[in-house]
Amino acid sequence: MIKVENLTKVFVHKPIFEKFHIEFNAPKVCLEAPNGLGKSTLFSIISGIDRAYSGTIYYEGEQLKTPQEKVALASDNIAFPVFLTAKQLLSMTLQSWQCPFPEQLIELLGFSPFLDTTFSALSSGNQKKLQLINALMRQTPYVILDEPSAALDHQSTQHLIDYIHDYQGQILISCHEPAPFFEVGFVPQPLFAS
Repeated sequence: MIKVENLTKVFVHKPIFEKFHIEFNAPKVCLEAPNGLGKSTLFSIISGIDRAYSGTIYYEGEQLKTPQEKVALASDNIAFPVFLTAKQLLSMTLQSWQCPFPEQLIELLGFSPFLDTTFSALSSGNQKKLQLINALMRQTPYVILDEPSAALDHQSTQHLIDYIHDYQGQILISCHEPAPFFEVGFVPQPLFAS
């Protein structure tokens, strides 16, 4: 499980976190906090994308030099090259992380017709699907899904929930409509203790 100790993160002289501590002990956690309080920032730090902080992150009690090897993140904060097609982007992930092509996920989320579409031409819902497929295909021990149901239709959200229900690893999410996720075992956890 993931433990964050003494995290300090500052944006333009404004502290987002200051000597912050949090532990995620459940296999499936829904992080709860209003917008703008640092959920996406925390996810970027845990996944190793944002290194501009002080503090320590533990993954099953150990620190990782390259968290990206064990943590996959689906987030709007990850910029995909807009001129590449969805298939090209997934192929890059396949080559970088030596994982199989995610045919099951593509089929499950109804994404097959959009594989030859450039990222910039995808709708917001299909961009979200591509983010999710790109992260989940890696089958990492830790998966972070930042607002996974945002811009998804009801059916796609349900297919996603069905897929991650039996995922072998820890999943952290943030979600404005978490009820369907709670039904499959996600545990609510506030970002800041009250």
